[in-house]
Amino acid sequence: MAKTKKQKHKITMISRVILVLIALVSIIFFGMLLSTGVLPTKYVLMILIPYFLCLLIGGVFQWKQSIKSGIKWFLNIISILFIVVLSLGISYMYKTFDFMGKIGAKGYQTEEFYLLTLKDSKINLLNDLKNDTVGFYPVEQDSYINALKDMKSKLSATYKEYQVFDKLGQDLLDEKIPAIFVSATQKDTLTEDVEGFEAKTKIVSTSTQKVKTEVVTKEANVTDEPFNIYISGIDIYGNITSVSRSDVNMIVTVNPKTHKILLTSIPRDYYVQLHGKTGYKDKLTHAGVYGIDMSIQTLEDLLAVDINYYIRVNFTTLINLVDAIGGINVYSDKTLTPHTNSSCKVVLGTNHFDGACALAFSRERYAYTEGDRHRVKNQQDVLSAILKKTLSSKTLVTKYTKILESFGSSFQTNMGSSKIYSLVNMQLDSMPNWTIENYSVDGTGASELTYSYPHQKLYVMVPNQTTVTTAKAKIDAIEKGE
Repeated sequence: MAKTKKQKHKITMISRVILVLIALVSIIFFGMLLSTGVLPTKYVLMILIPYFLCLLIGGVFQWKQSIKSGIKWFLNIISILFIVVLSLGISYMYKTFDFMGKIGAKGYQTEEFYLLTLKDSKINLLNDLKNDTVGFYPVEQDSYINALKDMKSKLSATYKEYQVFDKLGQDLLDEKIPAIFVSATQKDTLTEDVEGFEAKTKIVSTSTQKVKTEVVTKEANVTDEPFNIYISGIDIYGNITSVSRSDVNMIVTVNPKTHKILLTSIPRDYYVQLHGKTGYKDKLTHAGVYGIDMSIQTLEDLLAVDINYYIRVNFTTLINLVDAIGGINVYSDKTLTPHTNSSCKVVLGTNHFDGACALAFSRERYAYTEGDRHRVKNQQDVLSAILKKTLSSKTLVTKYTKILESFGSSFQTNMGSSKIYSLVNMQLDSMPNWTIENYSVDGTGASELTYSYPHQKLYVMVPNQTTVTTAKAKIDAIEKGE
């Protein structure tokens, strides 16, 4: 008899410990959930009230010593299962908080600079160039000036200034100069403009500079009033803080009342006046080199629109996000093999793309007679497919943590966490069907001097003002709920 009482007491103590644990885990989980405001109140109450009623009733049975041991063991097993589930929920909440903390604007970007030589050159170290010649193309930016100054302090050489940018790269390939100093953006440009440049050169030295950025956020009540988001897609993989050209430029106009979204694309080569700059106009893609704030203000000037927030992404972002949501279905109007990824085969009709092929399709322009114009259309189709799938109830709920994890360090925005939580809450609350419309401004190809390269004519797209006016009208109509 004494042994039975002792066993019963032991079971009761175990039950009480488990009860305390489940109470603590429950408080932590629901506290974190309520602090985000991400779940609609009706769903919180539907979960919270019956859950705590069950916890209270079960707790009474677990706490009392007079209850049969079999019942207590059953309740203990159920409680342990709940502790495991709630612990997973806490883990998801933690991932959410961690994600929100990482994606915020940092107030700076990083820019890399390289010393390049020919791949088959015997030059492998800085000292191998001592007292030799290094070519460079000057840029009136603090980061470039500081990086060049730093290079000069490390390497005693003759520094030759070039006035024509492409000649800098061509002279290196022609062995007229042993090495050149360039920024990461300049290197990418030479890769595009000088045939064989990437394959025939190597990096001898790399340095990094921090570039301060200041973006004025125009806050909006995102669940009650229209707002504009600028999406900047930069042409690199990896860390999103890197300075780079903005090859994808899209304004997303959202009206949460009418559930309408307008995607307005502006081609990368659009010939525009950079905000606050005088002299030559420049390609829109070059605005990204001067900071996200420059791109935003330049587009605000062009379209006479207030941009409330920005999202900055790169190649890595697109690949990871598309893979996280299980791929997307996109229509192609022709069969082709993307030049950036020959393993992807695009067929006429609907294609199911993974992340790598979605990126390759978004970047393709050589397969089309309209070149960049058609690429912009493909980019809009890919983004529309991502939005439609991500905003569906099934994907948003089942792929939530995968979507967060997919961004990693390749996503950046100045939209605060409370705004993002509000948008998710709104979507989960009413599950509205969004209407998505696409539009792209157009222009005429030309060869012009630019602000960034004032001594060398580059291909640009001179704006067709009629299409710019139409874009303004479409944005205005969405904002007014028409």
